[in-house]
Amino acid sequence: MYKFILRRLAMLVPVLLGVSLIVFTIMDLTPGDPVEMYLGDNYTPEAHAAMTQELGLDRPFFVRYIHYIGNVVQGDFGISYSTKQPVSAEIEARFPSTIILAISALIFAIALGIPLGTISAAKQYSAIDSVSMFAALIGVSMPNFWLGLMLILILAANLGWFPSANFDGFKSLVLPAITLSASSLAIITRMTRSSMLETIRQDYIRTARAKGVKEFKVIIKHALRNAMIPIITVSGLQFGFAIGGAVLVETVFSWPGIGRLLVETIKLKDTPVVLAIVLVMATMFTIINLVTDILYAYFDPRIRAQYKMKKV
Repeated sequence: MYKFILRRLAMLVPVLLGVSLIVFTIMDLTPGDPVEMYLGDNYTPEAHAAMTQELGLDRPFFVRYIHYIGNVVQGDFGISYSTKQPVSAEIEARFPSTIILAISALIFAIALGIPLGTISAAKQYSAIDSVSMFAALIGVSMPNFWLGLMLILILAANLGWFPSANFDGFKSLVLPAITLSASSLAIITRMTRSSMLETIRQDYIRTARAKGVKEFKVIIKHALRNAMIPIITVSGLQFGFAIGGAVLVETVFSWPGIGRLLVETIKLKDTPVVLAIVLVMATMFTIINLVTDILYAYFDPRIRAQYKMKKV
């Protein structure tokens, strides 16, 4: 298991290098002059030339890229062109807000999606099955920015139940978390139902029922545990997508996270901040996939047996 974890962590290096090179290239080809933005009202041709040399923007593309990667390895993400502050400080200030939003959305999606999917499978073709699958279809199809605007219009502007923007306590978290979780909730519900339907048709489930085991115990202890592998996969992926999807949701709700910061800095062509945020998101996504693989061993004894056989 330790070797497996080390191999997966080693794979993180080429992934991050590839992501950084792509984003670095895109930002370099985008129109706009970051030096002019950096100087602002102090712009003069002389100051522009001096700042271009100071920031290293007069050097060839690959020289700048290798220099940037060398600094990142040492923990230096550079200085923001727009705020003139260290990039790491800006991300540290905003990253917790994004994590809180993504975790809240995932908890809501799992807490509601797994029970709904389980009940739908246990009562296939019933009214609750039809309603939950129809709601899941709407959740998958609905753009989260449109849902966010509708929630602001109805629950914030008209009814005044929740604040419509910024981060100020638990109530301000409700609408963004619901908006961000809508698609994940629908996907987890549908995957749980599909996996449970496949599991409850297995012979060992019929055997448990024939032995007189209570239906609730059959569904929860025997069927749900063995149906968890695809559900874990989807849930892990949805957490990664939630971090990425936070870009739109944070913009709609003026949430002070790195997703909103990413949108703002792309407009300003603030390359150091954009690169740092993308690298952080890619790292999080890879780590989440690693944790998902480790959870497989907990829920599936066959995987644990494979590791023991390899060890022997």
